[in-house]
Amino acid sequence: MDRRSFLQTMGLGTAGWAVMPTVFGRWFQGRRSRETDVVVYGGGAGGICAAVQATRLGAEVTVLEPSPWIGGMLTAAGVSALDGNKHGAGGGLVQRFRQRLADHYGSLDALHTGWVSLYCYEPTVGHRILEEWVAEEDRLTVHRGVEAVGYERVDRRTRRIGVAPTKTKLEPACREAERTVTCRVFIDATEYGDGLALADIPYRLGRESQDMLGEPAAPPEPDNEIQDPTYCATLVKEPGAAPLPSTPAERAQWNAFQCSVKGDCPTPDPDRLNHDLHEWKSFIDYAALPNDKYLLNWPFHANDFPVTRRFYEDRYVRHQRLLDAKRHTLQFVKYMQTELDHPEWQIATDEYPTDDHLPPLPYIRESRRMVNDRMMTQQDVVPEGDNPRAPTIDNSIAVGDYFLDHHHAKAHLPPGCRLAEDYPDNAPFQVPPSVFFPDVDDPSFMAGEKSIAVSHIVNGCTRLQPVVMLMGQALGVYAALGTQDGTTPRDVPMDRAQDRLLDAGCPLYILYDVPAGHKLFRPTQELARARVLRADDPTHLKPDEPVPADWARKWTRRADRPDAVRQEEGPLRRENVGRALREHLPDADPVPRGAFVEALHAVLS
Repeated sequence: MDRRSFLQTMGLGTAGWAVMPTVFGRWFQGRRSRETDVVVYGGGAGGICAAVQATRLGAEVTVLEPSPWIGGMLTAAGVSALDGNKHGAGGGLVQRFRQRLADHYGSLDALHTGWVSLYCYEPTVGHRILEEWVAEEDRLTVHRGVEAVGYERVDRRTRRIGVAPTKTKLEPACREAERTVTCRVFIDATEYGDGLALADIPYRLGRESQDMLGEPAAPPEPDNEIQDPTYCATLVKEPGAAPLPSTPAERAQWNAFQCSVKGDCPTPDPDRLNHDLHEWKSFIDYAALPNDKYLLNWPFHANDFPVTRRFYEDRYVRHQRLLDAKRHTLQFVKYMQTELDHPEWQIATDEYPTDDHLPPLPYIRESRRMVNDRMMTQQDVVPEGDNPRAPTIDNSIAVGDYFLDHHHAKAHLPPGCRLAEDYPDNAPFQVPPSVFFPDVDDPSFMAGEKSIAVSHIVNGCTRLQPVVMLMGQALGVYAALGTQDGTTPRDVPMDRAQDRLLDAGCPLYILYDVPAGHKLFRPTQELARARVLRADDPTHLKPDEPVPADWARKWTRRADRPDAVRQEEGPLRRENVGRALREHLPDADPVPRGAFVEALHAVLS
């Protein structure tokens, strides 16, 4: 093998080192190689949170982001309406992001402009907030317009990552690195799971069968059905504007958009359509944004765009299909303006750094998903019996609560032709750290974003912005602690990781009315870690209400204090509480729930 072939094989390359026009970041103006503790490949919703959290714990972090914007679906993909993890279920950087949005617009109520979400905002505003986060961290370096093209195992812990300017048509294996960065932890937080393929980590695309993971809602046989990506658009209301020009050939294709709303539907039968029809007002209020803007991300006969696994595995196909997806979205905008008679809704020109004014990225709902022996399945997010939560775990590192929701345009075809999927009713759930780590012997690799080890079914509720951000913070904790004292991320003790997450205000157990910053946040979270609070307990504590005696007896038995409560039923009276616990209670009678939880935590501590 000659020297050039050898270097190509190792992902180092010899080609020109000149700065390409698409590259952003000071590193490409300096050394050809550098060292860092952590490389985060992908500066999306999860990747940027992982990077910020890791730097706060002392790690030096380098982020490689293929697009010109950080934030992924939060900003660069234009999905500027947070789904799920409302109120106390969204702590940590989720809570910080929401508060910064509220500060910008005046209040949290000012963010409730669309009915799909309590937190809607303009993408440029969200991006500015994330850029401010990055600027606050001295140990964090972000390079935009670059991608990883090589993954070399130098030794058991050290990884040398080849980096080059983004070229969407070329496979990484066909690229020569223009720089390298050496690290001890590599996190795949890409939109497509490209880091899994680069590092040769086992992954899956498509749906598992019932036999594979024991999921009752899975299909009888595995297949290659993948959630549709969407090229979103941010529209702005401009009264008096004219429709975008369209040709007869374009208008001939618009029948695909019929029944997106009630005003243009020749077959208004919900059973035939497999969805309810919405009036124009309901449609345009769905994802209304501040300042008379609108997020176009409609699930019915609109801009969802089906793809096959080749979209993920073949860069040329990906490039071509993304161009098709953009055209599809533009056609729907023209259809809105012309056939639905609303030319006032125009593509906003002040949001994205792109020539066509569409987002830099598509919204990727499902990517390559890592395969290991501890994947999250339907049983991990669906409650047992009448419980208000999914089964609880003691190694939780993040929480989510969004319902199982998949986007498949083929789900709205006529009966007999459509893709059929069963969505069981899930409930607030917890995420274990096992979703991050591969089974193969690679102690430096971690998976994030939508590439974590979950089934196709579970991806429907773990793919949303807030839970991805919380998982990103957990990735950052494991990455930072896994570079200290000669440890690896998977060797980090569970209690140490959870302590750092609680310090950062990240919930490990959902109580909607006890958010981070509440005096009961730490006590309730630690009682959940100790398995005192479990799946059958309510999702709202209502701290000021009297604690039922049967709740108090249940919690003290679980805390190995079976004699601490003598009362069987009714509101708990202070006189029926054992001395050790009563010493920590206020004089209030009956005993408030918050006071009881605080006292029980004090006794156990």
